[in-house]
Amino acid sequence: MSERYKIAIVGSGPGGKSAAARAAEAGVSHVLLEASPHLSNTIFRYQKGKHVMDEPGILPLRSPLPFRAGSRETILKAWDDGVARLKVNVRFGHEVSKIRRTEPGPFEIACANGARFLADYVVLGIGLQGNLRKLGVPGEDLPFVQYQLDDPEEYSGETIVVVGAGDAAIENAVALAKQNNVVIINRKDEFSRAKKGNEQAILKAIEDGSIECWYNSAPEKVTALPEGSRKRMRMVLATDKGKAQILCDRVIARLGATAPRAFVEACGIVFPSKDPAAVPAISPQYESNVKGMYIVGALGGYPLIKQAMNQGYEVIEYIEGRKVEPADEPLLRDKFQSMPGFASVTAALDRIQKNVRLLSHITPLQLREFMLDSEIRTPVPGAAVFERNDYTNSFYSIVDGEVQVQVDGGRRITLRRGEFFGEMSLISGRRRSATVVAGSGCVL
Repeated sequence: MSERYKIAIVGSGPGGKSAAARAAEAGVSHVLLEASPHLSNTIFRYQKGKHVMDEPGILPLRSPLPFRAGSRETILKAWDDGVARLKVNVRFGHEVSKIRRTEPGPFEIACANGARFLADYVVLGIGLQGNLRKLGVPGEDLPFVQYQLDDPEEYSGETIVVVGAGDAAIENAVALAKQNNVVIINRKDEFSRAKKGNEQAILKAIEDGSIECWYNSAPEKVTALPEGSRKRMRMVLATDKGKAQILCDRVIARLGATAPRAFVEACGIVFPSKDPAAVPAISPQYESNVKGMYIVGALGGYPLIKQAMNQGYEVIEYIEGRKVEPADEPLLRDKFQSMPGFASVTAALDRIQKNVRLLSHITPLQLREFMLDSEIRTPVPGAAVFERNDYTNSFYSIVDGEVQVQVDGGRRITLRRGEFFGEMSLISGRRRSATVVAGSGCVL
C-alpha cells in the first residue's frame, strides 16, 4: 500500500534537504526520499577535512537549516542536527526508480526497495554526483581507476595520477602529494577553472616539484600490468609532443558530472538540447514542464550550495501558494537600477538575454547567478570605457547602444548591441590594445 503525502522531495542535497526542512517547519505533509544512508551524499563524499565555502557571500541565506563556511564535518553535523530538530520525515535507502502521474491524480513514486508513495507535488533535488563523468577511454573501469576521493590519508607511498584541472582535482592532488608521488593531467595549458587559492596551491606544488604536471595532455587508455609488476597500471597519454606513458598505482579522475538524464526524461521532463551539459528549462518558481514537478539545485543549473538551499525554501512557499521574492531579487534590483527604462528584474534579465547572444543559451536561473558576479555599466556618450595600454581585464557585452573602438591610424570600428569586446586582455593578461569610447544609449 502506498503512503500519501502532499509533497515528495527526491534527494537530500542542499536544495532537497532545505525544501524538506521548510515543509517540516511549516507543518506541510512531506517525505524526503534519499538513496544513500545519510544526508547530502555529494558533500558527504567530499574529501575529509575539506573547507566548504558559503559563496556567494553577498547572498543572504533563506533556509531553516544553517550554513556557514567551514569544514565538511562541521557543516554535515549542523545539517543532521537541524533535520532532527525539525523532525523532517526522511527515508534513507529509498532510491527512487520511477515517477509517473496520470492526470488528474497524484504522482506515483516507486523506489528500488519496493516502497511506494503518492504525492500531489514532487520536488527533484537529485543533483549530479550520481552521474560522474568517466575517462571515456579503454580501461576507465579498472579496479584502481576511481572518480571520488573520500580520505587522502588512506593512500601512502603510491604513484597516483589525478586527471582534471578543476577545484576537486587540485584539492585531491595537493592533499595526496603529502605522502604519495602525484602526477596531474591537464588537457589545457593552465588551471583557468579553479578558484584563485587552488590555482596558487597547484602552481606552487608544480614549481617546487612535489607534483608533476602534464599540460596539453589527455588519457588515451589505461591498462593493468601483470601481477608482480612494480606498478599496477600503465596510462598512455596523447600530448602536444606525441605519445607518453605513466606507470602508476592509481588513477583518480575528477571530471565533473552530468545530469541523470535518462531518469529525468523518464519522468516526462524535457531538456532543451542533446548537449550533455544542458539542464531542463524551469519557471522562475522552479516548476518544470511537468505540472506539479519542481527542480531545485544543480539539476536546475544552480550548483552553489547557498543558492540551492534558498531554492529549497522558496519552492515550498510557491507550492503553498505564498508569494516570496527570490533571495537574490534585491541584489539584482539594485544592480539593474542604472539601466535606462528599468521596470523589473525579470524584464531586465529578459532584455539582457535577448540582446546578448553569448548568454542566449543559458536558463533564466543560470543568468541570475551569472549577473550576481557581473556589473551593469551605463557610460555617457564620449566617455572612455577603457584606454589603450590600460592594464585591466574586464570583458564587456553590449546590451544596448554602441561603442567606438579606436585602433591604430585613428580608424574607428563601431560595435553594436549583442557584440562584445575586451576579451583579448582577459585571455592574455596583457595591456589594452585599443581605446573604447561609449556611444549613445550605451548599456554594457
